[in-house]
Formats: sequence, structure tokens, C-alpha cells
Amino acid sequence: MSAADKMVDVIRDIIQQELNKLDCTILCEVTSQVDANHYNVYVIPDKTSVIYNVPNMTKFNFTPGEYCYVYKIQNNLANSFICCKVAPGAEEVAIATQD
Repeated sequence: MSAADKMVDVIRDIIQQELNKLDCTILCEVTSQVDANHYNVYVIPDKTSVIYNVPNMTKFNFTPGEYCYVYKIQNNLANSFICCKVAPGAEEVAIATQD
């Protein structure tokens, strides 16, 4: 392997490491409510890995079995929060009407 090939491999590794640190969202299912603003969720499709005490940053309340998106800061589950409810019910979506 030439020096140029080694340099290209090093650059690819560095790029891959940086890409792995990017923020991302993952689909999760709510398993239980811890308190008013924290939920336990597990990542879809792996229903064995529970993420505990995930803060809810939305205006929605969740019940077990509902789906949400969890935003992972720097792709780290320890730095994550619920950012979106999947298909909220019509009664939860407030539509302002004028009289």
C-alpha cells in the first residue's frame, strides 16, 4: 500500500468519525411515563434497548404504544430528547378559529 493510499484511508476514517457525530433523529415507541416531562422509550425495530428518562420537548402527552422521534445530539443517546410526536390525534392539534 502506497503512502497516498494510506493518507486516503486516514482521511476517510476521519470523515466517517465526524459523520458519526452528527445530530440525527430516530423513531421510538413510548413504553412508559416517568413523570410529567420524561418518558421511557425504545428504538424501533430493536424493542430490547430501552432509553430511560428521555425529556419530552413537545407540547404533546404520550401514552404507552405511541410513536415519537427522538433527537440525538451528536448521535448520542445520553444527549437526546423527544422532538416530535408521530401522527398526533386531531383533538391534540389546536386550530385557532376566529369568531
